[in-house]
Amino acid sequence: MTVSTQTERASSHPACAEPAFAAAQPTSILNLIWRQCAPSSRLRPPGAAQAFALMAALTLAGCASPQLQDTTSRIDLLEQELSAPPPPIATGNAGAIGPPQLLASAESRGKDFMRARISRARAMLALDQVKSERLPRFSAEARRSSTYTGDDLANLASVSNVVLGVNWDISKALLKLDHSTVDVAGRLIPVQYQIAQKTAMSNLLSAYDAYTKVDFRRQSVALRAKGLQCRIDAEEKVDPGERRSERELAAMRDQIAAVRREEKAVVRSLNAKRDTLLGLAGLAEGGYEVEPAGSMLAALPDYRSLPTANAEACFASSGKKRLEDLLVAAADAQLGLARQSRFTKLKTSIPSFMTQAGGLNLQFLVSYVLPLIDEGDALRLTQNARLTLMETILSAQDNRRAFMNDFDTLKLSIAAADSDLAAARSSLARAEAKNGDAAPDQQCLAAVELEKAKSELAAARFKIDMLKSRLNLLCAPLSEETADLTGSSG
Repeated sequence: MTVSTQTERASSHPACAEPAFAAAQPTSILNLIWRQCAPSSRLRPPGAAQAFALMAALTLAGCASPQLQDTTSRIDLLEQELSAPPPPIATGNAGAIGPPQLLASAESRGKDFMRARISRARAMLALDQVKSERLPRFSAEARRSSTYTGDDLANLASVSNVVLGVNWDISKALLKLDHSTVDVAGRLIPVQYQIAQKTAMSNLLSAYDAYTKVDFRRQSVALRAKGLQCRIDAEEKVDPGERRSERELAAMRDQIAAVRREEKAVVRSLNAKRDTLLGLAGLAEGGYEVEPAGSMLAALPDYRSLPTANAEACFASSGKKRLEDLLVAAADAQLGLARQSRFTKLKTSIPSFMTQAGGLNLQFLVSYVLPLIDEGDALRLTQNARLTLMETILSAQDNRRAFMNDFDTLKLSIAAADSDLAAARSSLARAEAKNGDAAPDQQCLAAVELEKAKSELAAARFKIDMLKSRLNLLCAPLSEETADLTGSSG
């Protein structure tokens, strides 16, 4: 009667430093594991040879590539930042934060910036997995077989052995047919990450623009109510015979009440826009007042000699051209890999057996499979890769046209905003002149018109500042640190 006892198995690949198990005592360690896992077993724990082999495989299994360790550190830091409360930031003279503080906080812990970092870490994990497939996979399995030789459970004969194995895809390890794909991916990840950061910055600009527009609307509604009140006050000062009817005055008072209700609704909308903006900046919602109509152009990084006058130069500087080229190169590399896959199904395995009595028995097996029967599968794989390449080229052309359209739209909007700014300046000059020549009974209305002209001028200036900020961000160059930050070479 033969009974196979509990088997211990481990696997790993050798992308590690020198093993540190030489000075350890694998037998005692494994015996401890044995006692914890099978305390009631009457079978003897594995011997020294089996324990040593198993501990070697377990030690190798704990190793990770430097890129994987770096990515793990980034994920740990990201988790800490997400769980930590928002740090306090310095406010301005009025106790409100402006564009510089919003941008600095968003780059540090903003939601969209965090998502960009998460996407980068996920891409680096996927790249490390592809690279690790080039490495051989070791396995170790400890076995013990016991045969009862009598009626007494103590009369048994045991045979122990260790099975070692290596599984290695030579086509990936030696031929490195995926080298182009891995190389392009290593250069693509940092480019995509920086473009994602620019997109996050653009979202923050949009949120601040929406917040400021609602604030200008609040000012307009408040001035409208103030103008109506000026008219009622002026009517009350005229002679009773020349005064408007009570019905007209009551209608004007109802209109003022409706405008006041509108103003409260606008304030609620303003608070909601503020909380959205603070959330994008990684700050506590409702925890800060935000200064409206600040200059985002002054808060953005100082990009010198930006080619904002020419669409082609802007496209080349923005990194979109580099992204377009890398995406096409990645699709082309996948096509090349698909074409060669039909000739590269080459694998090797090294099964070996070590017993207490028979020593080491090593066998080396190499298998090469020419997929004659799977010709259709290989052809379909290649044709799908060709279609993907064509779709990528078409998408790149569409993205280029969309970029040019965004550039032209911004330039047109800036020109229109310049015209609006000139008109606002003219309106302000007329309002100032009218306020200086206003009769005593018209001074209240003239002052309201002057405030309205000033608000419209501020809105026109902010609109130009925001449009120029978007144009600068559109043409802003990527960092030069885009050459294989993921260690993809090799």
